Amino acid sequence: MMRTGKTPALRVIIRSEMIGQPIIDRARVELPFPIVFETIDSLESLRRVVQQPESYDVYHQWHTVDLMWTARAIQPIELSRLGNGNALLARARRPLGNYPFAGIFVQPDGRLGSAHSSHVAIMPVAQGVDCFGYNPALREKIGDDEPESWGWLLDSRLRGRVALLADPVLGMIEAALATEAAEGLRYNNVANLSIDEIDMVVDGLILRKKKGHFKGFWSNSDESVRLARRGGVLIQSMFGPTVQRLRREGIPLRIASAIEGGRGWHTDLCISRDTKGERLDAAYAYLDWWLSGFPGAAVSRQGYYSILPETARGYLSIDEWDYWYGGKPASQTLLDGDAQPTIREGDVRDGGSYYERMAGVRVWNAFMDEHTYLTHRWQEFLSA
Repeated sequence: MMRTGKTPALRVIIRSEMIGQPIIDRARVELPFPIVFETIDSLESLRRVVQQPESYDVYHQWHTVDLMWTARAIQPIELSRLGNGNALLARARRPLGNYPFAGIFVQPDGRLGSAHSSHVAIMPVAQGVDCFGYNPALREKIGDDEPESWGWLLDSRLRGRVALLADPVLGMIEAALATEAAEGLRYNNVANLSIDEIDMVVDGLILRKKKGHFKGFWSNSDESVRLARRGGVLIQSMFGPTVQRLRREGIPLRIASAIEGGRGWHTDLCISRDTKGERLDAAYAYLDWWLSGFPGAAVSRQGYYSILPETARGYLSIDEWDYWYGGKPASQTLLDGDAQPTIREGDVRDGGSYYERMAGVRVWNAFMDEHTYLTHRWQEFLSA
């Protein structure tokens, strides 16, 4: 990497539930340039990325590639500049969990598609499947024999004991899954609802909210933990780091394997259109570092999966690999993403192995065509 005087800092926008302190600390030690991490746990991050591309270099994004690419806020990523670019292409050809690579390749006409090319709009780094978590005491109201279902989020027997994601994109998908299960419906595409379907979901949520069904709403892991600590919430959707924090505190918790399937997701890195010169060199080095092994191992301990499990495996012990990816009982106490002893000997991961859990995905996170209308109605629900 060429140097011209003082090395400019690489500016990276992150979310707290994805980038833990161990990753931040390791990046600053292993990469030969200064890095400024900015945490934004809201849709404000997307507004920044689209409206102020000069204010950042790398963005850890979740499900907004189409919007960012259409707005020309990000630049194509040249796979040949990544040391693990070929490994990434090989991974894209595997059938399981292939969705992170759908629609991210830059086509000859400049549009995005799934046909492989030499450039991508975003670089996948991790994936996973989320469902809801619940306190086993919930069974006193639901019964021991009922299968785990998204419909529980709207079940009147749990009135006043439910918390939902405040994020309109993820929250709407989970609310749609819950509405399907509770009302015996089947939407054409839960990840891309029509205006009528959005109205159906939101109208039902507002009606239940006015009856006191929901205990609260959360935007990040800290808020989710606080809701569970209070004791009033028996069930809520939940991210991996939240699961580990609650279990570390001894709070009873199960992660459901809903009969309707889980909500799949992937997180990716993209580069601002305005990043050039030394900062662009640094951006590519940062992207490649994410594929090198340690970051993948670190997110695995948070309950996620590396997009290149084979590189992460070299940074996980045999016992860690068997627990997080193999679905086997922990043979000893294991550390979580915050390097705290959380997984007890004999514990088995909810949902089983990597293959079992990813095969259970019903719907993948997506930015819906009617996002503007969705956001308006979702805010109406939160304000009701």
